[in-house]
Amino acid sequence: MRLKNFFPINLDLQGRKCLVVGGGDVAEHKARSLLECGAAVIVVSPEIKKKMGVLIKSGKACYIKQKYQEKHLKGVFLVIAATDDESVNTLIARHAGDRGMLVNVVDAPSLCNFIVPAVIRRGPLVMGISTSGHSPMFAQKMRAKCAKCATPALGSFIKMMGTSRKEVKACCDTISKRKVMYLEMINSPMLSLLEQGKVREARQTLHNILKKGQESK
Repeated sequence: MRLKNFFPINLDLQGRKCLVVGGGDVAEHKARSLLECGAAVIVVSPEIKKKMGVLIKSGKACYIKQKYQEKHLKGVFLVIAATDDESVNTLIARHAGDRGMLVNVVDAPSLCNFIVPAVIRRGPLVMGISTSGHSPMFAQKMRAKCAKCATPALGSFIKMMGTSRKEVKACCDTISKRKVMYLEMINSPMLSLLEQGKVREARQTLHNILKKGQESK
């Protein structure tokens, strides 16, 4: 397999039309991942399995009961080929590539112009682990290992920092001053308090840091 150096990137898929070709469990998993990011998902497949059927019935994704045709790419931002027919997947990759579209073919990194990492989500915190297509199973193993460190409290902590951005900008007129305040938050007991379930105390700590910044303005 030709070695590729993929560029790590987070895409904004909110409201964007994304196509998933395939009706099996893998396709269903890909469709759900896209929906989690706010994409408008369209599934194309002559047949679908139980899990995909449940997703379609929920009304979260649009279903076209047809074999793949190039016309299905019209207006699509991103496409994932997840059929069990290698020739169909290759055709999708060629059609999408000719149109300059983002295309991922499951288990065929050589046909992709983007690949999907093993992902850990904790609120606004998103961690992606990739082996550049060489060993997805190892990426999953690393994901499980890293997930132990990425506690739900970490997501809450980052969200609290994010909600304070306007106040930080209001009391810190330079980037260097903002960095000092953010470092104070990072090095404060906030995360530890959240991990202990002491949300009120964590918020009070944040409040004290912001108040201190406002007073020194």
